[in-house]
Amino acid sequence: MDLWIEHVTLLDGSRGHIGISGNRITHVGPDAPDGTAARTIDGTDRLALPGLVNAHTHAAMTLFRGYGDDMPLRPWLEERIWPAEAKLTDEDVYWGTRLACAEMIRTGTTLFNDMYWKVPNAVRAIQDAGLRGTVSAGLISGGFMGDLKGEMRELIAMYEDGEFGDRIRLAISPHALYTVTPDDLEWCAQLATDHDLPIQIHLSETLREVEECVEEYGLRPAFHLERHGILDRPTTLAHGVWLDREELAMLATHPATVVHNPVSNLKLACGQGRDVRGWFDYPGAKEAGVNVALATDGTASNTNLDMFEEMKFASLMAKHASGDPTCMPAAETVEIATRGGADGMGWVDAGRLEPGALADLVLLDLTEPTLTPMHDPASHAAYAANGQCVHTTICDGRILMEGGEIEGYPEVRARAIEAARRVTGDGA
Repeated sequence: MDLWIEHVTLLDGSRGHIGISGNRITHVGPDAPDGTAARTIDGTDRLALPGLVNAHTHAAMTLFRGYGDDMPLRPWLEERIWPAEAKLTDEDVYWGTRLACAEMIRTGTTLFNDMYWKVPNAVRAIQDAGLRGTVSAGLISGGFMGDLKGEMRELIAMYEDGEFGDRIRLAISPHALYTVTPDDLEWCAQLATDHDLPIQIHLSETLREVEECVEEYGLRPAFHLERHGILDRPTTLAHGVWLDREELAMLATHPATVVHNPVSNLKLACGQGRDVRGWFDYPGAKEAGVNVALATDGTASNTNLDMFEEMKFASLMAKHASGDPTCMPAAETVEIATRGGADGMGWVDAGRLEPGALADLVLLDLTEPTLTPMHDPASHAAYAANGQCVHTTICDGRILMEGGEIEGYPEVRARAIEAARRVTGDGA
């Protein structure tokens, strides 16, 4: 056995031990099998959780943290973000992604679903950081961001040649309905089918998006995707703020996961529209049987990558919107932020703390004031904790952080600041 975590608190409140051999969890429970481990960690005053899963983000956008705040979504994209992104170099994407990886390691995320451009540089960053991820190049029709179809083909060749390694997988990502033509949606669906790849797309983030889709195509967004074959593939649908019950019922018949991004949606006021108000309908999704995951979105629209914050906001929004304080209880929220995201991304052996699962886990420091005293571990994880409560982060059986220290972080920070200043003209 390579790693033994002893006397640790588990999510059900019991005390036990965790054994890791290679990149797999081999033991979870109160008993201690015979044998010795190469390294032992004292789990006293620690709470063990599966590594959190950020099911939708744009990692290199850490370079735009706080850049263009307090703007509506479309002007924010068109006037601030897209012009700045046009200046990005390969190295900018590498260091922006490395910064995102450092933040996720610090705050307990071990697996993430990334959509961006210049993807080989993100792959290199994830490999160097030691995390696990699915990557994709967001396709925008019309050549605005260059030859993205060519980039997708190159990525597929790299992936199928084994250049991504075991911790990184590939998805196909049409950016959104308002940036991708129906013909390009079908091109993406066929490409994903031909190479047995999942899909990631933004969907129903704003009321304007829904209204434009209905006006132009005569269908609500989810049915528009179904018409063009996207939902035939395992698909993560980011946002889903304006999905109605009929769309949710249809999505439940497909291998689709709706990824809730509560903080980003609140910051961009995505639930507002003239005389109506929307929110992600978690009770409706649950009743329909749709798999649900959680995510931060990129830091440009969220400002951080703290999945503990997302858990709290998601649960509170569900309670407020439904008028039911029992809606999305703590243990269910943790499940959505771990197994829900992993399953939706096709990592069916991640997001769980059990024998046979991938050895991706975090230890929270129960001596933190925000976690003292502890009556219910799930409640602490969903409502009381924040990313700074993470003491140890382990991914693929490797300790990436212990005691809050991440190897190589000073250089990552300096290089990311340099890139941000060049691209945006400011940055701190």
